[in-house]
Amino acid sequence: MKLFYPTGDNMREMRPERGTPIKMFCGKGGVGKTTCSASTAIHYSEQGYRTLLVSTDPSPSLSDILETDVYGRVVEVAGQPGLYAVELDYAGIKDLWLERFGGEVYEVVSSFLPVGEEVLQYISGAPGISEEFALSYIYDFYVGGEYDLIVWDTAPAGGTLSLLKLQETFYRHMGEAAGLYLRLKNTLDRLSGQEKKDPLRLIKEWEALARNVLEMVRAPTTLAYIVTIPESLGVSQTRRIWEELGRFGVNIAGIIINTLITEDQECSRLLTKRKAMQQTYVDQIKEEYQEVNILTLPLAEFEVKGLEPLRRVEKKLFSQPGI
Repeated sequence: MKLFYPTGDNMREMRPERGTPIKMFCGKGGVGKTTCSASTAIHYSEQGYRTLLVSTDPSPSLSDILETDVYGRVVEVAGQPGLYAVELDYAGIKDLWLERFGGEVYEVVSSFLPVGEEVLQYISGAPGISEEFALSYIYDFYVGGEYDLIVWDTAPAGGTLSLLKLQETFYRHMGEAAGLYLRLKNTLDRLSGQEKKDPLRLIKEWEALARNVLEMVRAPTTLAYIVTIPESLGVSQTRRIWEELGRFGVNIAGIIINTLITEDQECSRLLTKRKAMQQTYVDQIKEEYQEVNILTLPLAEFEVKGLEPLRRVEKKLFSQPGI
């Protein structure tokens, strides 16, 4: 499959027929995903692209790093024209689910059982519902055509991989649910003496939604970057994320090695030793992942918080090819 790198006018040429291009940043917690995501979003907004930066981390830091409250709603970032950002509100996702599917779900359930509408609160709070429809929230932006680029600051590795696994499982179960319902329908009608509301349309709608989301993350316009650190744990986590994203068919475009000590930072014996240790793992990553771009970011001598520090990171990141 030919990967699509959104780096010019071709970004707009691909929208919205094939969905808005997505750059997603993955990695374990604390490696700098949000920093890389925000810097990338700043870069493209400065190139004149209407850019959406979205975080699906249940414990997000996007508002902190942008110094702008973006929790639960899309906000244009002051001082950065063309950049919009939002941290996903998982409680809000529950409300969106109720708004979108609540009426249909209640119609189906109440035709089988004597229940009130409060049953919807119980169903919407079931494990996995918010997580399942979190990706559909991204999908709405993907097909909406309002933005030229989506930069996705994902949850720490385990959470993102769980979302993808849940989506795949949900899609498979919806297909099985349709078959099960068709086998039981006549029996249920005979037992009750009346014809029930047909949930098949709702099942098919959810199945289509799950399929569309899986197609979104596998699209050639969706590129993943794994953010890591030059340490043993970082290398092993990178390998696991690489394998899991590959299993789901996600296109991996590059690896970003963060907090690298540079030669001009070797001002003490401690840093010299740490740089030598880091170089071992940098070499290992470059040897193991020769088919993708390997980028590096130096250990920052400043706190990355606010637009100006993020612009400094952006200049370092985009001075290298492959992102």
